[in-house]
Order: sequence, then C-alpha cells, then structure tokens
Amino acid sequence: MKGYTFFWGCQIPARFSFMEKSTRLVLDMLNVDYVDLPGFTCCPEKTLVKNYNEKLWMITAARNIAIAEKNGRGMLHACTGCYSTLQSVNSKIKTYPKIMKEVNGYLGSVGLGVSGRCEIKHIVEFFHDELGYGKIREKVKRPLKGMRIAVHGGCHLVRPSRAIHFDDPVKPIKYDRLIEWIGARSVYYSTKMMCCGGYLDRTGQHSKTLYMASVKLHELSLIKVDAITTTCPECFKVYDNYQYLLKKEHPEFNIPVFTLQELMALSFGFSPDELGLDQHRMNTSQFVEKMEKGY
Repeated sequence: MKGYTFFWGCQIPARFSFMEKSTRLVLDMLNVDYVDLPGFTCCPEKTLVKNYNEKLWMITAARNIAIAEKNGRGMLHACTGCYSTLQSVNSKIKTYPKIMKEVNGYLGSVGLGVSGRCEIKHIVEFFHDELGYGKIREKVKRPLKGMRIAVHGGCHLVRPSRAIHFDDPVKPIKYDRLIEWIGARSVYYSTKMMCCGGYLDRTGQHSKTLYMASVKLHELSLIKVDAITTTCPECFKVYDNYQYLLKKEHPEFNIPVFTLQELMALSFGFSPDELGLDQHRMNTSQFVEKMEKGY
C-alpha cells in the first residue's frame, strides 16, 4: 500500500462540511499521506440497503474497496457507519473464498476486483495505533487542560466485533486515550455505550430517537461535562441538532458537541473561525472560552 484514500461517505460532505475541513486540517498537520479518489458511492449503509438486499449491499461496498485497491491505497474513514460497512464486507471477502469469487464475478464486468488485502482503518484506529502518542502530542500547541469530555464512539466504531478488532467492543479505550493525549480528561459515564438512537428515525420512530438522546444528555448534564465528542455524523446530528430541539423541554441541556478532529485541531492551534464552529447548532463559545483560559 502506498498510503491512503479518504472515504468521506455521504453525510460529511453533504451535511457537515466543517467536519471535512477539520479532518483535512488535522491530517495535513500530521503529514498523513492521503488522496481523494473519484468514483466512490455511498458505502452503502446497513439499515436500509442491507436489509433490502444483502448481496447488493455487499457488491456496492466491494466496488468502493476495489477502487482503493486498484490505486494501491488503503482506506481511511471518519464516518463510523461507512467504516463498519466496508470493514465488514472486507472481512467476509478475506474469510470466504466463495464470496470473493462471486463478488469479483460482478466487479469484473466494470474492470474491478478485490483481493481482501486493502487496509481499512477508522481515524481513531489510525491516530492511536499508527501515529501514536509522540506524533500527535508534538503537534499540540494549546492543550485542552481541565476540559471534561464525554466520549461517544457510537455503535459502529467497534462493532461488529467479528470484523472490527482494533479495540475492545465492550470497553473501548483508544478514543479516550486520544482525548487525553491532547490534554483533556475523558470522563467515565454509565450510558457511554448506549446508542444515540439515530437509526430509529429511518423507521419513523423519531420520538424514540429523541428519548434515547435525552437519556444520555440528562446524565451528562448532571455530571457537568464540558462537551461530547463523536466522529459519527449520525451521532453528531442527534446530539447537536436534536439536542437543540430538546432544549425546549429540557433547558438544562447545554452541552456542545465536537468531532475528535475538531478537538484535535483546536489543540493544534487552529481557531474556531477556521474550523467553522459557528455552524454547530449547540453553541461552542463557552467551551472555547474556558479552553483558552486553560483550566
């Protein structure tokens, strides 16, 4: 492999351009070898496509992997849904020769193929396992000293565990370590592994999504965290956009939401304006003010 291609997925470039910007700034600051490749489609996500037609889901995902393979590159992901889909399919291709043969039968008609050798990594995995403490810490100019951060990895970051092995699926710690490497404190809380509920929206159960989000937000309000962090665009939507809606009934909910990349970029010295933090629904100014005071 000669570096990586970044697989942005659908939601980040279409809905949350500020996520893409902070990710690029951090990757460039860390001198990561990555490129954008043409031809990618939706990963595709599991809830709708896989349940409708699993073979279609697998072939579509394999086609994306094949594009990276054809260019001799691995794949980096920020979206946990994309990561889980592509890593799951890649694992099946590597494990079952019959599946690889069938998939390649379809991909061959468009001049592509998969071998199972493509390295597929989430940025949490890449930052922690490949770059490590030293390379990240040396870029920190403004440690997030004293900031209490609640890590929400989301369901797909470490699952399914049969395909994703970079962290413990029940008690993951690597995202937490990254937060501490940039100077903040990762706060333990009992609902840490609870789903955001975002996918219930896809089945017309919006009220249940709001309820599940409110359970976690209630706990985090009680223990007075300074922010929630997630890399998943769906989880970000729930805790940022929907928290804004929930404030009508829960005025105590006032927790800013940041991606890992945004927190890293802030610690690397980038300004809130450079990162587009004003595009968040939940106000981030109180967090930034406290961070700049350094306590």
